[in-house]
Amino acid sequence: MLVFASDIHLTDGSSGTTIDPRAFDKFGRSLEDIIGDPKTSKIQEVEIVLLGDIFDVIRSDFWLRPANNKSQPIRPWSPATDTDSAGRNLEAYTKAIVQKIIARQDNIDAMRYLAEFRGRMKKKGVNVEISYMIGNHDWLINRYASTRQDIATFIGLQNPAGYANNQFPYFRSFADYGVFARHGDYYDHINFEGDRDASSLGDAIVIDLLDRFPEAVRQDAVLGAIGHLVDRVKEIDNVRPVLEIPGWLQGICNEYNGVEERLHQIWNRSVDEFVAVDFVKKHDRFGPDFLDLLEMALRLTSTFSFGRLKEILGGWVIRHFYTKTDDYKRYAYNEAALKSNSVKYVVYGHTHLAEQVPLDTVQLPGNVFMEKIYFNTGPWRKVFEATAFDVEKCEFIGWHVMTFVVFYLGSEKGDRNYEVWSGSLGYERKKTK
Repeated sequence: MLVFASDIHLTDGSSGTTIDPRAFDKFGRSLEDIIGDPKTSKIQEVEIVLLGDIFDVIRSDFWLRPANNKSQPIRPWSPATDTDSAGRNLEAYTKAIVQKIIARQDNIDAMRYLAEFRGRMKKKGVNVEISYMIGNHDWLINRYASTRQDIATFIGLQNPAGYANNQFPYFRSFADYGVFARHGDYYDHINFEGDRDASSLGDAIVIDLLDRFPEAVRQDAVLGAIGHLVDRVKEIDNVRPVLEIPGWLQGICNEYNGVEERLHQIWNRSVDEFVAVDFVKKHDRFGPDFLDLLEMALRLTSTFSFGRLKEILGGWVIRHFYTKTDDYKRYAYNEAALKSNSVKYVVYGHTHLAEQVPLDTVQLPGNVFMEKIYFNTGPWRKVFEATAFDVEKCEFIGWHVMTFVVFYLGSEKGDRNYEVWSGSLGYERKKTK
């Protein structure tokens, strides 16, 4: 049995809401129920594939520490020789954030639930192994031997010491199951720029805009005193897609009387500072109008309009750069492994939208039909989505999501090929104070 889960985004606790660690217990119990009696289901081996963005090194206020407050602060794109005022370089920042992540009690509890599931299965004669693949929020882990070993040990991978010389993979084919998998950021121009061992504009968006903005609100003399408002804006990175964040912020302004002008000012100042970052300015190579259009798309005005935002996104420069979730089925369809009939299933994460999309049917020799399907594993986190109607009011609703995909060998579970599980938890919105 082969299981995929992605986009869990366990952090050091300095950003927005992460999933309750009990979700890992629910996950294990669900898999235990799926396996049932191994003698009947014929399931003796289980591989759980963590398909990227499991641990989030980018979403951390450690990048904003006072010692890193200079004209060229340490960032994921910094040369190895650069240091902050305390002498820390990029490797030291990555190690420090990873240590904060694995020391956080919620994350320890999550891994404990996973270990308990493996222990219960072992008693039933079922061997459970875990493997890890890299995405765009955990790529820095893959750069350094010590962080790879720390994560391998924390998860409970086989032979953690082996990761001193071996990186986590970016993609894999699982021939026995007919599955090809990658995180999916490979097709996102914002979060992948041709080298998974290098930074991207997405890192800058998270650190120098989405991490920095809530801190600026917290430090504001007026808005910082509204504790619930500060908590709300810390959820900013749970909004998808990213370019709908201005609408989400406008919706918050509509809830809180008297904050709009000040919140607009702080956000627009944050946007201006973001586009002035040298690393961001270099992205004018995507077109002479790209940065101007990106800044226009991100800014808030007193008459913010989703209609105007869609006009900006319709420009060819932004449209080329701004990958939509609908595009991923085309990328899946064009994967070489699928085209050659080496696999029949393609699995991505990254988009934070669980999907199952029929792609094609191919007749093989012997009158056998191969059904080709694209799956997206979706996230394990809180997500905010804009309401479908009366969109100009900028209303968003959030809920917690947990999804995973299971594939079977021909000898397992009779003639069943796969299962897709998706659950969500809705919580009543707290009253505005």
